[in-house]
Amino acid sequence: MKVVIYGTGTQAELTHYFFTHDSEHEVVAFCVDAAYFDSQQPTLLGLPVVSLADLPTLFPPASYQLHIALGHNRRRAQAFAAVQALGYSCINYISTRALTWPDLVVGQNVFLDPSTQLHPFVTVGDNTILGGTQVGHHAVVEADVMATSCIVGAKCRIGSGSYLGLHCVIREGVTIGKNNLIGACAYVDHDTEDNAVYSGPASKKRNVPADRVAFFNK
Repeated sequence: MKVVIYGTGTQAELTHYFFTHDSEHEVVAFCVDAAYFDSQQPTLLGLPVVSLADLPTLFPPASYQLHIALGHNRRRAQAFAAVQALGYSCINYISTRALTWPDLVVGQNVFLDPSTQLHPFVTVGDNTILGGTQVGHHAVVEADVMATSCIVGAKCRIGSGSYLGLHCVIREGVTIGKNNLIGACAYVDHDTEDNAVYSGPASKKRNVPADRVAFFNK
């Protein structure tokens, strides 16, 4: 399948790399919303960058699929709706190195990187990015979620639009509300309401210079 990647940022470059080296699909172009199109930068990684307005003419939906590679959940959701309205279907990237099981249920435009681990009986909704994340059995990750290097316990539900930061832990059976922001290293052991923010303990500067610590003087 020939693929056009929506986006030109680092997530788009990473997605291009994975599709090129870890899939049977061929990336043929990048696209951006017309407001972000820059005719002075017509290529990325040797491929054309086109405006979404011109996409149906240059890469018609009957012959091409899209993958939306935007790290911002709300913008990714808006782009997902926009390309569906143009008649495009969105392809998944599921790494051959990710740990998955045959009963995995996934929607469209799902991104599972090589270090993701999903137990049996897991469902992942549309337009979700999981990177380096472990998800326990019978868990549901709803649409438009992004989770990076965190642990989601068995029987959890992660509400749509939520972001799970680096190394956070969601206890078994917990439901995370919609549009939650769970900060790096946070530990959540109870259900959360919608639109909530949880932060982990921040590191504090110690009152000792590094060159006085034994580790640096061995």
